[in-house]
Amino acid sequence: MPPRPQSTDELRFFDPRAHIAQAKNRLPHWDQHGVACFITFRLADSIPQEKLAQWGSERSTWFAANPPPHSEEQERAYHARFTACIEEWLDAGSGSCVLRDPSVRVFVAGALTHFDGDRHWQHAAVVMPNHVHALFSPLPPHEMEVIVQSWKGFTARMGNRHLARTGEFWMKDYFDRLIRDAAHFWRCARYIRRNSEKASLRPDEFTLYEAPFVREFLDAERSGGFPAAGQRS
Repeated sequence: MPPRPQSTDELRFFDPRAHIAQAKNRLPHWDQHGVACFITFRLADSIPQEKLAQWGSERSTWFAANPPPHSEEQERAYHARFTACIEEWLDAGSGSCVLRDPSVRVFVAGALTHFDGDRHWQHAAVVMPNHVHALFSPLPPHEMEVIVQSWKGFTARMGNRHLARTGEFWMKDYFDRLIRDAAHFWRCARYIRRNSEKASLRPDEFTLYEAPFVREFLDAERSGGFPAAGQRS
């Protein structure tokens, strides 16, 4: 097992000059081996279909006018317009929200860290009532897309079995971002920590995981302390 990262200095970030592997289901996904990434996947009923249809149409128009690869400015504009509204809809708590139940949520939280140090390093993650955010670094030769699909496949089977039901558990696709630098990493880590507060959840309605160096940094930041060397952003 490789040594656990102790700071962002030990992480790999997106390099626009390096090869980018691209996969596409209904959403495009970009991957670079070992690069830290932030992903979101959600329950199948978490967003009303009429909202998704309008969102998808507007998104297709935007991509036609802004073909990849995207500059950092284009990426910020995309997330401000499209990712932000998805996150707002998710935090509104639509759908069955079966992950509000700790007996269901435990399968998902456990899957996110089960192969920590083997297939990936899990830096931070939160399991919300109807969606999941995870900030992690794949460990080559394991790839982001395969890791995420493994999480979704296992937890869908376990969740449906526990609920004595069949059918779609997760939305078929997911949202992802390659992390550009340490500042971007800490913005994502803060978002994960604050997501439950933003959604006004009780402590028993979500599960938060943070790697030791992430927790140490965010706790120091919250208390007004000075972050450790290599963690400042």
